[in-house]
Amino acid sequence: MLYLMVVIAWLVALSLAIYLATTAIQRRLLGRRERKLAQKRAREFRKNHHFDSKLKRWVRNVDQVALIDHSAEDHRIFIIVVGCLLFVLWESYWVLEIREQYVTRGRLELPYVFLLFMLVGNPFALYLFLRRQSSGQGRYRCPAFRQSPGGG
Repeated sequence: MLYLMVVIAWLVALSLAIYLATTAIQRRLLGRRERKLAQKRAREFRKNHHFDSKLKRWVRNVDQVALIDHSAEDHRIFIIVVGCLLFVLWESYWVLEIREQYVTRGRLELPYVFLLFMLVGNPFALYLFLRRQSSGQGRYRCPAFRQSPGGG
């Protein structure tokens, strides 16, 4: 009985190894096919479009119309709205902090340079940093490299 169980276990292990090997080969071939298809789409796109450095967008060669990605514009508006809300919260916190100190002590304990930095310098530095980060983010990348919503 023990020999029979060992033989069955080896057969199961061998069949699983064969199944996993064939699945790995199929997925590798599928990945290669998708990669070649993406490269072909990119070549076709670059044949019919060029990147205009003045507009900072891809432009069709035939009629010079700029391609606009509305999802990126929606994302930018969302970031602007969230940034404005955070800025208002930051400023209101520091104004309330100043008011509380003035009411409790009758004078300001915080130095004016510190307040200037916290109310103006810090938000401005953060704005410049985020602007610099978002300016080079995938701007020159060909839209043909993006995956379609269906996954392929």
